[in-house]
Amino acid sequence: MDKNTILAFVLIAIIIIIYPFFMPKQAPVQKEQPVERVQDVSKDISQDQVNVSDSISDHPLIEPALTAGTTPDSLRMFLPEEKEIRIETDLYSALISTKNGVVKSWKAKHYKSREDTSKVIELINENTNNLNTEIYLKNGSVLKDVIYEADKENIVLSGSGNEEELILTCKDGTGKILYSKRLKFYGDKYSFDLSIDTTPIFAELSDAGAVKISWPDGVKYSEVSDGGKNLNREDYYRATYYKSGDNFVEYDNNDDTEKVTGSIEWGATRSKYFEVFFAAHDEKLSSFENYPAYADAKAQFTSMGFSVGFDKGKTPVKDLLVYFGPLDYETYKSYERGFELTMNWGWNIVKPFSLGIYWTLKFLHKYIDNYGLVIIILSLLVNTLVLPFTIKSYKSQAEMKRIQPELKIIKDKYKSDMQKQQAATMELYKKHNVNPFGMCLPTLLPMPILYGMFIVFGATIEFRSAEFVWWINDLSLPEIMFTLPFSVPLYGANVGLLPIIMGVTMFFQMKDSMTSGDPNQKMMMYFMPVFLTVLFNNLSSGLILYYTMGNFYRIVQQKLTPPMEPLQKK
Repeated sequence: MDKNTILAFVLIAIIIIIYPFFMPKQAPVQKEQPVERVQDVSKDISQDQVNVSDSISDHPLIEPALTAGTTPDSLRMFLPEEKEIRIETDLYSALISTKNGVVKSWKAKHYKSREDTSKVIELINENTNNLNTEIYLKNGSVLKDVIYEADKENIVLSGSGNEEELILTCKDGTGKILYSKRLKFYGDKYSFDLSIDTTPIFAELSDAGAVKISWPDGVKYSEVSDGGKNLNREDYYRATYYKSGDNFVEYDNNDDTEKVTGSIEWGATRSKYFEVFFAAHDEKLSSFENYPAYADAKAQFTSMGFSVGFDKGKTPVKDLLVYFGPLDYETYKSYERGFELTMNWGWNIVKPFSLGIYWTLKFLHKYIDNYGLVIIILSLLVNTLVLPFTIKSYKSQAEMKRIQPELKIIKDKYKSDMQKQQAATMELYKKHNVNPFGMCLPTLLPMPILYGMFIVFGATIEFRSAEFVWWINDLSLPEIMFTLPFSVPLYGANVGLLPIIMGVTMFFQMKDSMTSGDPNQKMMMYFMPVFLTVLFNNLSSGLILYYTMGNFYRIVQQKLTPPMEPLQKK
């Protein structure tokens, strides 16, 4: 293995180590419409401050619509009991509470829990509520924490074209409707339509920030083991986003709570593999606010929260698309709303490689069910594509070896005159038809691909829980053959077989290409395999499988490549 290859490996190792700490942010582009940054959050009026407005004469008793704990005993008879409505589709199982119409549970049926693989993932933390609704009135009152009447007890949907609507109605103490919250679910979609109809009290709405919908507790982490350990560096993917025209902004958990106002298309929050979107249908959102994760223990494994708002506007009905499901590139593209901007494909120079690898793996998986075999085939394909360049590199390397004695003579002869040394060296290259840069391209070509593989396996849900063989049952996680009773710095306590095989094959590949008698190359031949074995031990097994197959390919290639004939002197 030549010095350029070794340098490339060192660089890729450094990138892999530091990358999670400098995750690429989506750079905001020129704003199509101005978005005003607001420092103060709108005043939150507590339940005790909710008073009856003189102008709402048709609805004399708003207060009974609030939480039972704050309602006078004489009026509690008008409050419906809190109930939970179960929503069952092909993709998820959810619980919607009639108390403020919040989502209390959301289980993605196609994805296993890390805590208990016999169960599916629960994406809502226990005792937390999301999809809260608050209605702000002119007199400063706030309708929140209401208990709705529901028109259904449960909804069961299956297949394309199967849809059903849940209507939640907020009433005052006399039974008159104040507003309604409608949720339309689909049998084959993670998304649902949310419509808030404020027609009965439209005249009484606050002009600015009349309707607020929030998801304050984020998305529960999906990568936490039964021992409470985060398996997949999920905290590095914690972020919220909003899109306004051509302006796309990302906040991570290091940012303070911020509120922006303007013409906003959608807001979102994500964990590593799952995400929530609030996207306006027709009327644009008027505000977006992000909530950094709380400092308590529960939020150590929760994404950030966020909320969106509507001004009163000209229409009393506020419509949203709500998506709650996996980060899936094809699904996101199908909405044609720019949701895919929240997916991380690496720096701009790497993004084409990441997307190319992603689509190639998806294409191969249509015909080969096992993603491990797909990765092996991809590794063979990539190495075959760069084979002509690799062979040329070996020839250049062999030619460089043959002229080393003459190069040494030139260096000794012109050691005090670098200009003459360089001229004589170039003349020697020309004389023997040697291209010193011929070794670089084959070394550099696979590196963006390898880095693209690192991106794809680290952030795309297709490889989550994808099995290969035997104990390698999740290509997105590090392989664990057994666990040591102690932890080794950088290496960890888990021992994987694939990283060891990768290191051994790298050793033999370097040995075959080593220049005889070069002490520096001999040192690197022992150091690099050990170093990369330690480094790769905690990376995804899919990435290691890809690289290990490349080592096997290059060893066979070196064995089959005939030795170079000595250069003829001219």
